[in-house]
Parts: sequence; structure tokens; C-alpha cells
Amino acid sequence: MSSHSLNGFNRIVRRLCIIILALLWFWLGCDLKPLYADRFRDELKEKQERIEEEKKIIKDISSKKISILDVLENLDKQIDSADRRFRSSRKKINILLKEITELKKNLKSLEKRIQKHWRNNSERLVIYYRLGRAGMLPLMFSELSLPEKFQHFEALKKILLADWRLFQEFQGLLDEQKTLEADLPLRLAQEKGLQKEIRKEKQLLVTKRQQKDGLLLCLENDSKAHLRLLDELRRSVKSLEKKIKEEQMLSDLSSESTLINMKGRLPWPVEGSLHRKFGNKDAVKSQGIDIKTLPGKPVRAIYGGGVVYADWFRGYGKLLIIHHGAKDYSIISHMSQLTKTKGERVESGEIIGITGDTGSVEGCMVHFEIWHQGKPRDPLKWIYK
Repeated sequence: MSSHSLNGFNRIVRRLCIIILALLWFWLGCDLKPLYADRFRDELKEKQERIEEEKKIIKDISSKKISILDVLENLDKQIDSADRRFRSSRKKINILLKEITELKKNLKSLEKRIQKHWRNNSERLVIYYRLGRAGMLPLMFSELSLPEKFQHFEALKKILLADWRLFQEFQGLLDEQKTLEADLPLRLAQEKGLQKEIRKEKQLLVTKRQQKDGLLLCLENDSKAHLRLLDELRRSVKSLEKKIKEEQMLSDLSSESTLINMKGRLPWPVEGSLHRKFGNKDAVKSQGIDIKTLPGKPVRAIYGGGVVYADWFRGYGKLLIIHHGAKDYSIISHMSQLTKTKGERVESGEIIGITGDTGSVEGCMVHFEIWHQGKPRDPLKWIYK
């Protein structure tokens, strides 16, 4: 295509773009620009704030003002807090939606009962209208004897009382309908507020996860920071060893352990694939194995015992230690949720947590250790293949 033809083609394209934009402007109205400008401005501001925050963290890490693991744990805790609020809001709105559905169902049922009462009461009202016009004179001056007249009056009294109760019940139904109809808009407004809260918490959750991912990427590309991270992880391994020894001193080591009888037959704590073997020395010596898995999976106890630790642990995220008797322990970490607390008894196969990436620098996984006779052992020799 010649230069002249190309210029002509470009002019046509530009004109078409101008026409399309003009039509969009006309069709959507003059509010188009402010609407999109505000949205993009908010998104840009949010991203700039996140970038500035990440830069400050990296700067503080580089100058050794703060610990890398402390920063990661702080982010994990913020993510965990946002996630719990998000789940709580979702739970609230599910309850509220059920209540709204039940409210609408009750209103519908109430309307049917009101219509039925209205038909019955309408017939009675017509009778009373006629009775009111004729009055009681026909009965009073009838040829009936006095006892018969009294019997008729007594019967009429009973009918009147029965009808009065029906009218009262009808009025009660109308009042109930009025109350329910007034309650419905309040519940719908409450639902709208909760939906807004859910969107806010979800956005915060996404932002914090992006912040953690961005920080991990920076650490991976910064060789000095990466070496510092490995050094801190090594210290965390030592801290966990110390914690196990402390638990051995506190626990009842006189109790018998039958964990050894299950060697080679213990179940995997979670569904997944082997990511790192025992004793791996590429970066940090592993006292257990790492199992790559998906978020939200149940984590189960490999054997019965008592929970001696269930909390955050530096470098490991949410960690749980189970004492199986004598000097036998199992350790599971990086979970997003712990479903057991310190002091609780667990049975083999019981759910003790939910998978996640707390304390992990490599995404969602489960770190799993077995300690026998006071020393870490290769879990692959204890669990079934």
C-alpha cells in the first residue's frame, strides 16, 4: 500500500472513531466522562498507594529496619483478618436472605388467609347490615313465647361473640401484614448494606494478596533481600526445634505412644503433590516435607493425640502441633484456618484446619513434620505411598 493510500485510510479510521465516540457521548449522556474519570482516578490512586507502600516496605527491608518474615506475617494477618470479615459478612447475608425469603413467603400466606377471612366476614357483614336495618323489633314482637325469645337472644349473643372473635382475628392479620410489609424494606436495605460491605472486604482481600505477591516478586529479584529471607527462615527452623523441646518438657512423656506401630501406614494430612523432600538443603534444611495443594482443602490429623500448639508461628504461618504420646509429635503449618485449639483432643483423620499460604513464600502448600523420640524423621517413610 502506498504512503498516500495509507494516509487516506488512517484519516477514514480517525473519522470513524470520532463518529463512534460522538454517538456514544450522545447516547450515554454527558455524565459519561465524569463517571469513567472518577472510577479510573480511584483505581489509579489505589494502585499508586499500594506501589508506594510496597516501595517503603522494600526500602525498610533493604536498610534492615524490619524483618522480612515479620512483614510477610503482618500481611498474612491482614489477609486473614479481611478473609474472616468477608466470610462473616457472607454468613450474615445468607441468613438475611433466608429471612427475607421466609418473610415474603409469610406475606404471601398471610394474604391468602386475609382474602379467605374477607370473604367470610363480608357475608357476615351483609347479614348484620340487614339486621341493623330491620332492628330487633321483629324478634321482640314475634308470636314466640318469652322462653323461646330468650333462647333466640342467647343464640344470637353466641353468634355475635363468635363473629366478633373472627373480626378481631381478621384485624390481627391485617396488623401482622402491615408489620411484615414495613419490615421488608428494612431487611432489603440491610441486605444492600451487607452486599456493599462484602464487595469492600473482597476488594481489600484482593489488594492485600496482590501486595504480598508483589513483595515476594521483589524479594525474588533482589538477591540480597532473598539471602536475608533464607537466613530468617533458617532461624525460624531453629525456633521450631526449640518449641518442640519446650513442649517435650511440658508434655506428659510417660504416656505411651503407638505411632511407631503405624509407620508406613499413616495417611497423608492433605491431598496434593510432593513439593519438597525431607532434609532438602537447596535453600533451607527441611525438617519435614512440603505438599503442594489447592486453597480451601481440609487438612486432617494423621493420628490421634492432643493439640499442644495452635497459633501463628514466625515463618510457618498458622501452625498446629499434635502430641501423640511419649516423644512423638506431628507438625502441620501454612494453613489458612485452624479448626482445633490448644488442649483439644483429635482423632485420626479428623479435620484440624484448611489449606492456605500463611507464612509460605511459594504459594499454597502444607508443611508437614513428624518427630519421633525427640528427633525429626522423614515423613515419607511413615505415610503410605
